[in-house]
Order: sequence, then structure tokens, then C-alpha cells
Amino acid sequence: MFAEIGTRADMTRKQIEHLQRLLKIPIIVQDVGLFISFVVVPDFWIDDKLEPVDLYYVVLSLLPLLYWIAATVRGLARVRNAQNRPNLRTYLIVSSYTPGVLIAGGAQIFFAMTSPIFCFWCTFIILFAYLHLQNQLISMDPLTMLNNRNRLNDYLRQQHEVEDSYVIMVDVDHFKQINDTYGHAEGDRALIVVSQALKKACERLNFSIFLCRYGGDEFLLIAHTDAPDEVVQKIKACLQEEISVQEGKRSYNIEVSVGYARWDGNSENFKECMINADKKMYEDKRLA
Repeated sequence: MFAEIGTRADMTRKQIEHLQRLLKIPIIVQDVGLFISFVVVPDFWIDDKLEPVDLYYVVLSLLPLLYWIAATVRGLARVRNAQNRPNLRTYLIVSSYTPGVLIAGGAQIFFAMTSPIFCFWCTFIILFAYLHLQNQLISMDPLTMLNNRNRLNDYLRQQHEVEDSYVIMVDVDHFKQINDTYGHAEGDRALIVVSQALKKACERLNFSIFLCRYGGDEFLLIAHTDAPDEVVQKIKACLQEEISVQEGKRSYNIEVSVGYARWDGNSENFKECMINADKKMYEDKRLA
């Protein structure tokens, strides 16, 4: 669950770090419980001939059990969400952790007492979580917590046989002026506002959308829909909503220009499609 939280492109870094701090609480509580039980009843841990102490079994098993159940339910719930298709493998592995632990433990008890099947399974999950976190470091933009171009390239290498699909380019208007006049820190703040608006728009639309920061002040979306105008309207509405809820006053406006072009799902045609979307975006910028 700790690793999976890091894949949430719909959240800011601050929100992700807050959730990960909360996820550490049961781990800390469990460590304290293990220490106390060892101090109070050391024989419970070192003598397997002693009668089981039901209270200790309940206390020391409850938190891990709740954690396992929560991870499984969360993983399965996110698998059903169309927005999470790019991370489908991650959520399936997270949700299979608890059943896998039970199956591996049962197999070790009933079929191969001398083989560490249970340990192999737990090691595999831990290794997967570590590798997944490392992959996030090279696949996610650290400022906006969106996918970056590395993730876009991975996405394009996949097969996408979708008839109704559109590439949508989003550019922040007068971004250089914001940087030059108010400083790069304020420019970063504007990018975060726009990225949050794009995340909200993707969440509220009922079809699959791939979202990434393409570079600088440009963002790219790949929407599997036959109504690209709906995406554009939702983006601009969410941007106004995000601006209204942001704390602090600004002496400049945050606006975006948007352009889109139809894509047949063939990666070889993507570059041409993106160029067409870019042209329409600049047409929108000139009309603004």
C-alpha cells in the first residue's frame, strides 16, 4: 500500500507524503507491540512447547490482518476504475498480496514443511514494491506528480486498438511572463495549479485518460472518447475551480490554451497527431 500510494498521479506530493505518514502508524504500533510482548512474556517467542496465549495472538495478528484486507480491497477497487488502467498490473499484485500470503503459508504447512515458500512470497512482494518505487522516480514529474515523458513512451509502446481516441495538448498562457515578472517559484506554483485542475478533470470524466507533463508548461492527455470538446470544457471549468480554492492572492491570471487531434492508437502515427494537436493549440492561443 505504501508503494501504491506513490503511483497516485491525481494527488500532490504533499498529499502523498501525508498518506504515507498515516500508513506508517500501524507499522510503528505493531513494532511497539512486538517489543512489549517480548519483554513481558519472552517465553512466548522462544519456546514453541508453551501453550498459545490467545491474547497475544489476537493483538499481534489484528493489525497485519486489517492491513492485508485493506490492501486487497483497495487494490481491487482501483482495478475497476478506468483511470487506473495504466497501473493495472500494480493494483492486481497489491490486491493479490493477502490471498498469496494465505496460499503460500498453507502450502508451506501442508505440502513442504522444509521449503520456505512463505518467505519466498513475502520477499517477492517486498522486492516488487522496491522496484516499483524506483520506477516511479524515473517515470513521474517531481513538481506536479504527473507522468513524465518516460511514462508516455512506455504507454505508447503498449497496444491501443481504440477507434475513438484524441491527443490533447494543453499550454499555460504567458508562462514566460509569469516567470520573468514574479520569479520561477511563482511559475512552479502556476504549473501545480494547472496540474491539479487537469487531475480533477480526468477524475470527473467517465472514460480512460492518460495524463502527463510533456515538458515546460505543456501538458499532454490521451483521451479514449469521441467527444474531445467535453474534455476541453471540463479542463477549463476545473481550472477556474482550482484557482478559486487556492490560497493567496495573485496579480496575474492563469489561463490555458488547448488543441486536440484524433489518434488511431498506432504509435507510429502519434508524432504527427501530436503536431496537429499542437498547431490547434497555438490557434487557440492566438484567438485568446
